[in-house]
Amino acid sequence: MSARGVLDIGEVTTQTGVPPSVLHVWEKRGLLEPVGRAGLRRQYDDGVVARIGMIIALQRGGFTLAEIAQLVSSDGRASRAMMRSKLEELQQRRREIDLAIEGIEHGLQCPEPEPFECPRFRGKATSLLPVERHR
Repeated sequence: MSARGVLDIGEVTTQTGVPPSVLHVWEKRGLLEPVGRAGLRRQYDDGVVARIGMIIALQRGGFTLAEIAQLVSSDGRASRAMMRSKLEELQQRRREIDLAIEGIEHGLQCPEPEPFECPRFRGKATSLLPVERHR
């Protein structure tokens, strides 16, 4: 790193593990902004490493690049509303995943010769249908 707190694209890649091609995509999406160039190599301020960490954390949290761009350009209230909405979405996905895990675990431990014929297993599977069943 230079004395000015500037990293070239190679240093950013080395410090973050994010390839230059991804950094270029993020630039096009407005998530990163180089501070200049040294020849053909883009230069970034040293805060870019933390910003890249934030982008990766948000992606792992289920945000798309478009959502991340909107999130980081919003004021605090709008950002919190987006995060709250994503949290609710992730919590719903977690409930669905937990139900699927329960079903699979039961299928693996089921005493029936054919787990897919087990009434309990079938009941769990039916409970996952997207429409409410009328009896």
